Amino acid sequence: MMKPAEILREIAYPLTEMASLLAMIMFFLLGSLAGSGGLFGLFLWFVILPPMFRYLLYLLEARAARREAPALDAALFGLAENLWSLIPLILIVAVISAQVLLAKHFSPTVALLFGGGVLLIFPASSAVLAITRSPVQGLSPVAWIRLIRVCGLDYALILVVMGLFIFALPAFLRGVGLPEFALEMVGFYALFLLFTFTGAVVGRSNAIAMVSIPDAAELTPDEVEDRTDAERARTLGHAYGFISRNDRVGGFAHLQTYIDASADPVRDYHWFFNEMLGWEKKDEALFFAQRYLTFLLDVDADTDVLKLIARCRLENERFKPLPADRDRALQVARRLQHDELVKVLQ
Repeated sequence: MMKPAEILREIAYPLTEMASLLAMIMFFLLGSLAGSGGLFGLFLWFVILPPMFRYLLYLLEARAARREAPALDAALFGLAENLWSLIPLILIVAVISAQVLLAKHFSPTVALLFGGGVLLIFPASSAVLAITRSPVQGLSPVAWIRLIRVCGLDYALILVVMGLFIFALPAFLRGVGLPEFALEMVGFYALFLLFTFTGAVVGRSNAIAMVSIPDAAELTPDEVEDRTDAERARTLGHAYGFISRNDRVGGFAHLQTYIDASADPVRDYHWFFNEMLGWEKKDEALFFAQRYLTFLLDVDADTDVLKLIARCRLENERFKPLPADRDRALQVARRLQHDELVKVLQ
């Protein structure tokens, strides 16, 4: 069971993690604009709701995997390859519609009980969906039960926190006369908290490793590659946030953490380097290339070492390996009889 200090820390998480806070502010501002009504407001809701729920699922997954919160990325607004992330939104719309029909044909109490029952499994459904990215598994009662069992009593904490921040707190604040604008802010915070707190509980129980949910068999090689590229793009976007604030060390450390945990660091280094070459300023790519070059030297990829140096020198002819790597690079140039590079590195 989570300790009180852990619970308080997770409750504050959406406000203390900069990436989450910025995303929450952006979606709140867009939501406030959409709330103005009319056809434009309806259109804006249609535009912002899918990427918002997609980000919330990425946020849940990051908390479950004990990674930093993902930064906002333009890929969030791409729909074709991310239809799986619409399940929570579709589920919410379906539940609201069903409640309206139940209240009309039976009674408000029946509608309320139905909605409450769905809320009990909503965190489990969202967590399974975030882990597997499979709509079938996200809607599977078997997967929900398996995850709830793994989480144990901590799952009940999700329901308690959800009840406090989605129902009790807004009702109290409305009772003391808090402006509607402030109540909307509390609502957005409660929504983000639902997903981050669920992710924290799932991560604490190690459900990602323990819940046997067959997702990989459902993914084609292209889907796996797209998923990996999306994860790399989010990681690079977060690193760019550091670098743009003149914290190159922090940005590169974020990339290195991802690479060190990867099963294919060769492709990761190559992917990040190529993407950084597309930035307006190439200096960051060249500094990152020095790290990439160290890795290639460590794994004795001699041909790739020379290709990388040649590529970097096309961008800046003064490019050289890190001082600690220059002797090793020189030896590679001599072994492969690259006379021009031998002269540069001597």
